Amino acid sequence: MTAQDVTTALPPPGDFSTVEALVRTLSGQASIGIFLSDPEGRTLYLNERLRRIAGLPVVPTPGECWRNALAPEDHDPICSEWSGATNAERSFSREFRFRRPDGSLRWVMAEAFPLRSGGGPSGGYVGIVRDITPRQLALDALHASEERYRTLAQQSPHAILVHADTAILFINEAGARLFGLATAHPIEGRPLWDFFPKEFLHDLPLAETAPSPSVERQLVRPDGTVIDVELTAAPVMFDGHPAVQILGTDITERKVIAGQLHRAKKMATVATLAGGIAHEFNNCLTAIMGFSDLALPSLVPDSRVHGHIQQVVLASKRARDLVTQMLMVGRQADGAKQPLSLDILLKETLRVLKMKLPESISLREWIPGATNPVLADPTQIHELCLNLLARSQQAMTISGGVLEVRLDNMGLDASMTGHDLPLPPGQYVRLMISDTGDGIPADIRTPNMYPLFAPPSTGSKAGAGLAELQRIVSEHGGTLRATSTAGQGTTIEVYLPAMLQPPQTVAQEPSRERAAPLTEAKKFLGAQDKERQIHCSS
Repeated sequence: MTAQDVTTALPPPGDFSTVEALVRTLSGQASIGIFLSDPEGRTLYLNERLRRIAGLPVVPTPGECWRNALAPEDHDPICSEWSGATNAERSFSREFRFRRPDGSLRWVMAEAFPLRSGGGPSGGYVGIVRDITPRQLALDALHASEERYRTLAQQSPHAILVHADTAILFINEAGARLFGLATAHPIEGRPLWDFFPKEFLHDLPLAETAPSPSVERQLVRPDGTVIDVELTAAPVMFDGHPAVQILGTDITERKVIAGQLHRAKKMATVATLAGGIAHEFNNCLTAIMGFSDLALPSLVPDSRVHGHIQQVVLASKRARDLVTQMLMVGRQADGAKQPLSLDILLKETLRVLKMKLPESISLREWIPGATNPVLADPTQIHELCLNLLARSQQAMTISGGVLEVRLDNMGLDASMTGHDLPLPPGQYVRLMISDTGDGIPADIRTPNMYPLFAPPSTGSKAGAGLAELQRIVSEHGGTLRATSTAGQGTTIEVYLPAMLQPPQTVAQEPSRERAAPLTEAKKFLGAQDKERQIHCSS
């Protein structure tokens, strides 16, 4: 390869016509738009690429100019800026739109530079035009997507907070309510530690590259209230930049219910142990008191042995009182059942629920107020209703929906009971709770849908705690049934036996309980004495 000096072939300085010819030659095959203008800014030349971008005719027309293709909205400001640049002999750089004859718009980036010779006045302008329509369409789509995100996030009942480099970029109204932040003062743009304690931010999920597992935190809000929250993080694009989105859920009530159920389980264990010990101990006391009562008549009233046996009787009575207390503990653990009107309890529960129900969920209730009473523990039935209603609400937290609650009397005959409803025929009170959530996936359904049930928001295949709720219903002589259709919702039915006759007063029973063991013991011991006498005489 040989090199050749082409210096002499270049146009002399200031020879604009030669420069124009050179530019025309080079720009004919260029992949970008190129134009030449005189010192006053009048267009002298447009290459083929610029004509295609702007939609100008291939054959030049008199007075043709790239400005003739400007979109009407951009014409006046762009022409004004171009005139200002040429008058001041400075560079020009702007983004704007061409409107082509077919009505389509093309976004372009135009740059023009004055041609000078040795620092003298401008001899004209050379400019380049790049088609940036794909980039602009992508930006418009991104902005539209972010605007939709803002709208949906603002309407979401979930607490949503977006941050980047620990600075808050966005927080919706639900998030401000959950975290106790006053929206009257600016929040966005300020660091997280301006609003949250350091211990709350410790190990906060960042999810810079992938979704993070949920974590639980206890938060002390600015007003001093303490709540338990569940936080889940995922990476997002916000305003065209990487950021982290945090979803927050108030789990205070859920943890309270879980604690109550845990304490109920512990109490039930204690009750079972106490009841077993009490019954065994009571058997021993029955023998001691029975033999003592039989021995006393045969002793000299003022003898030392007679006094000792009397002390045995007194100690046995004190032990019997202790056994009675232990049995009472067992009854309390099982719940103090009493005649209960479910319509009154349910209305009170729904009154509390309405105060926390998001606007995206509508409540429909059919509670006639004339349902039969049931023999039940009010505390356990209240927790049952509250838990089931909370599960239905959680299933519709994201998308919203309709929550229906129905209470009615239900008579079941032999044709209506069986495997699906493992109940004897009779009169029942039915509580039915329906939601329009996502339903239960088909791969985790069981034939009768209990005790496996979980709304989609729980993320588990086994309904945590629903087996406990089924146990409560079973201990009240009823059953729980769930049916679900994926994408349509879930219906929970609770059947409890109705009280059609007033129960016997409990006040009469303790006296019989206390009298029965001693009476039966005397009969038993007397029969044993007769048997021994017959055996000895023979």
